[in-house]
Amino acid sequence: GAAAVGLWATQKLLPLVKEGEFASMLKNTRAAALALYDKLRADGRFLTPFPPELDIVIWAPRAGRVSAASELSRRIFAEAARRHLHLALAELPVDFFDLATAAMTRDRDTITCLRSVLMKPEHHEWVDRIWQILDRATNTVLRQ
Repeated sequence: GAAAVGLWATQKLLPLVKEGEFASMLKNTRAAALALYDKLRADGRFLTPFPPELDIVIWAPRAGRVSAASELSRRIFAEAARRHLHLALAELPVDFFDLATAAMTRDRDTITCLRSVLMKPEHHEWVDRIWQILDRATNTVLRQ
């Protein structure tokens, strides 16, 4: 019931109108997610299983083994939070990733990934700053 009421209230406030306010917000959040995804995909330190459909980006650090990549994800998560970049962790099946191309050994059935939800229209303007913090947090973890 609560989800239905939430959807109803959202559509009352932001009606589904082509090129309307809600559509514009979704377009901006997807553009932000795609911009972050492009940065991650171009960086050899990370694996991206699939492009974002809307505003959620998922990635994992490269490592020799899936378990090592999962540990790196947890450490990057903590270091990013210390720098006030708040990400989330998600467990995905390793089958979502091309482990052979990444030269990663499968020693677990799931991999702990990092996840970012760029759900605010202004996130598109923040992608470079988000990337700077993530880059520094990752470098710190990889030097340890």
